[in-house]
Parts: sequence; C-alpha cells; structure tokens
Amino acid sequence: MKTLKIVYTSDTHGRLTSYDFITQAPGPFGLSRLSSFLNQIEDPFLLLDNGDFLQGSPLLDYARKNSQENPVATMFNAMKYPYVTVGNHDFNFGLDVLRDFEHQYQGMILCANIYKDDKPYFTPFVIHEIESFKIAIIGVTTEYIPFWERKENIEGLEFRDVVQTVKDIIQERKLKERADLIVVLYHGGFEKDMKTGEPFGRFTVENKGYELFKIKEVDLLLTGHQHISQIHEKEGRIAVQTSHNGFEAGVIDVTFENERPLLQAQLLKLANYPVDINKELLLSPLIEKTNQYLSQPVGMMSTDMTIISPLSARITKHPLFQLINDVQRAYTNAEISCSSLPNDTRGLPKQVTLRDIFLSFPFENDLVVLEVTGEQLIRALEQNATYFTIKDDEVEINSKFLFPKVEHYNYDVYDGIEYTIHADQPIGKKVSGVRVNGKPIVFDKAYTLALNSYRATGAGGFDVFQEAKIIHTYPVSYVDMISNYIQNHDMLIINLVDNFRIVKGK
Repeated sequence: MKTLKIVYTSDTHGRLTSYDFITQAPGPFGLSRLSSFLNQIEDPFLLLDNGDFLQGSPLLDYARKNSQENPVATMFNAMKYPYVTVGNHDFNFGLDVLRDFEHQYQGMILCANIYKDDKPYFTPFVIHEIESFKIAIIGVTTEYIPFWERKENIEGLEFRDVVQTVKDIIQERKLKERADLIVVLYHGGFEKDMKTGEPFGRFTVENKGYELFKIKEVDLLLTGHQHISQIHEKEGRIAVQTSHNGFEAGVIDVTFENERPLLQAQLLKLANYPVDINKELLLSPLIEKTNQYLSQPVGMMSTDMTIISPLSARITKHPLFQLINDVQRAYTNAEISCSSLPNDTRGLPKQVTLRDIFLSFPFENDLVVLEVTGEQLIRALEQNATYFTIKDDEVEINSKFLFPKVEHYNYDVYDGIEYTIHADQPIGKKVSGVRVNGKPIVFDKAYTLALNSYRATGAGGFDVFQEAKIIHTYPVSYVDMISNYIQNHDMLIINLVDNFRIVKGK
C-alpha cells in the first residue's frame, strides 16, 4: 500500500505571505503558512494552484506597476508548485502580464479549454508520475471570462465548453487506461446544489462543477472561484472547493491499494500553522516598498466613511456610494450613475491614504457609460430590489445574496434618479416612483448611465444591460480615479443626496 497527498490552493489573490496590509501585522492566511504544513508531512505530495493568483493585493499592484519581479512566480517557484491553472482575474491586466508570469514561473500552466487559432493556448493536461503512480491532471477555467473581461485583454482567445473539453481529453487521450488517477483542476464552482441538484439561481456558463462531477472517469474535481468551503463524496470520487485569500488549502490523501485509489479530503485552515520565515523573507523587501507606497496621504474628507454593516450601508445610502457616483458622473457627464461595493469593503476614514483606497477598491474594473431606455432602467432596478426581503416584519438581505455565495456586490445604489423599493413585493412590482430630474421616467426615452464594467456586462443577474448601447468605455483604474478626485479638493465635502427609500409595505 502506498499513500500520497494532493494539496491545492485556489483564489489566493496575492496572499503569498501572512502580512496583512490593513492591520500591517501578520494575519491568519498566506502561502507561507501552507509551506510550514508541507515541511512537516512525510508523504510525497503534489502541489497545485487553481487560479486567481495575479490580482487582488496591493503587493501585486505595486510589483506590476513598478516592473518588479513577479512575487507570485517567486513564491510558487520557492514552494515548487509544478502546475497551476488560470482564473478569470488572471486576465485582468492582459496577456502580456499573464505571459510574463508564465515566463518567470518554473512550473507549467494547464488549461485545456482556451484556444487560439484553433490550437490550445496553454498545455491542456499532463500525466504526472509520483511514487510510480501516474496522475492525469486536466486544467480548465470558467467560460464566463469573455463576458467580464476587456476584449483587448483576451484578444483572439476562444473559451470552450469545459464539460465537453474534459470528456474529449479523457476519451481521445485514453486517460483511464494511461493513468491511475484523473484530476480536474477547474477554476469554476458549482451551478447546482451537489446534494439535491437544485440550481443556484439562473443558469449561466460561469460554473459547471456539478456537470463536471457527473463525468464518471473524473476521480478528483478541484474547484474554486465561488470561495465556498465544501467537500462532496460520491462512490469513492471527491469534489472539493476551498475558500479564498489564502485562508485554506485542500488536502486529499490518496491511497493506492486495490484497483481504484481511495480518496479522503480535508480543508486545511492555514491559521493553524506557523509562518515559514524563509518564505516570508523572500518578499519582505517588496512588502516594505509596497507599504511606503500605500502610506502616501491622498486627502481629507469631511465625513467618516467607515462601513459598519453591509445591510445598513445599503438600506440608507452610505456616503461611499455617493462618492463613487459623484466621481463617475463628474468623469463622464452621465445623467445617472450606479455604484456597488465589494463584500468586505470597510470604507474610508476622514484622513485618506492610498492604502485606504486600494483596500476599498480591490477589483479591476473600467468605467462604462451605457445608453439605456427608461424601460431597461426599471428592469435593472427591479433586479436590484431583489436584494431585500422581509423577515419578522423587518427588512433583511435576501438569502440568495448570502448563499451559496455572499454577493453584496450585486446590489447597486443609484444617483441622478429618485425611487422607492418595496421589499415585501414580488419581483416586477418592487420599484415605484422612479423620477429623473424631478419628472416621471419615460419608458421609451434614452438616458445615459455610468457604471463599472462588471455590471455593464450584465453580471450579477443584470442581463438587461446587455441590451443597452455602450456609449464609451474609460479604461481607468478606480483607485486612480477616486484618488485624483479626492486630491483635487482641499477638504472633500460629501453632500449626501436622499434620493431613495426602502420600505416594508406599499
């Protein structure tokens, strides 16, 4: 009997060490903690990463903007990751940045469903031999990337169906006969409840883990993207998903004894392991430079914009929404603006540094202006209003925005219009009293709407925006845009506009 471990990470978003740029102290995460776990195990192991490693941290932004050695490649090389696949955020800065990482990385990118000129853009799969056993590893990524990403960042690339791609490789390459174990490394999540088969909301091609796990030849499915910790076992086969930001790793014990390998999975909480100081020291000079960069003062605000709770910030307009909408309208001259905030945004203090802005706007988005009709705007507002529901006679967050994934970022706050949301009403009847410039909205009239590029693609259930006409796209960083706006004021005064209400009844 022989045993080995397959260890994988996903959605690390730059948490390479335990350093927390918010607290400026060690946090309960980081690949340096995983390194300590790996140092103490006796079984041979195979280390994999499931994508979204090039975006999400001030460390990565500083390194990229200042032509530093790629810190992800540095850490992956030091920890000897032999294989990774790519996530949607790994395309945020274009193919040159991704290829530069690939050049510095000593391992191999695996991804079978991305094609260019009818040929695989990356290596589709490998058969890795360890302890005389052969493990087939197929990399695939979410097909939804073209809906989110700037066209120039993925120019010439074709994203094919992950399920059919995996089936074809297994059959055409006869992997069942050639390998002792078939592993699929998929940067995507589950579109259905793995126990009941019930769909999670509307169907898109974003997540196909449920369908992938129906492929009988797949022994081990390693997923990510949704950031939801979970393990599913069926007939000796296992599907796993870790959380994000370097808080967890998936560890799968593989025992080769009979004809079929025995698998047992766990989710490893990295907070339970000390940091590997040698790995921490690899990036400490870059962390110091990043901190100096982030500590730059940006300006003064008249209002403390700290966010206490996601619900209260959205029931009553938080001033940070007002700031974003003011910036977007000033930049574009659009009549209307809508803004959203990431799940974990803590807001801004009165004395703002670049660090505060980076941590409030961690995702790469462009600013877009759409031409929308009044009818389309009403439909978008109706979708937006599904964020709220009534429980025990109080306005609450709809559970669909909390499970299977927390999605506070899929609620928008509008400016340039007035409206009322009736939390207890059915969809299609939740919104009333919509006015533009003090006048009732006109269904067939065209209006200009400023919003981020994620929402402009229709993401988050806002398919209606796919029907709208794109007037202009501004490839500007929100960090730069917000910073410049604050810097242009000696003391930025936020005039909070009371333009919407969330009510319990008609």
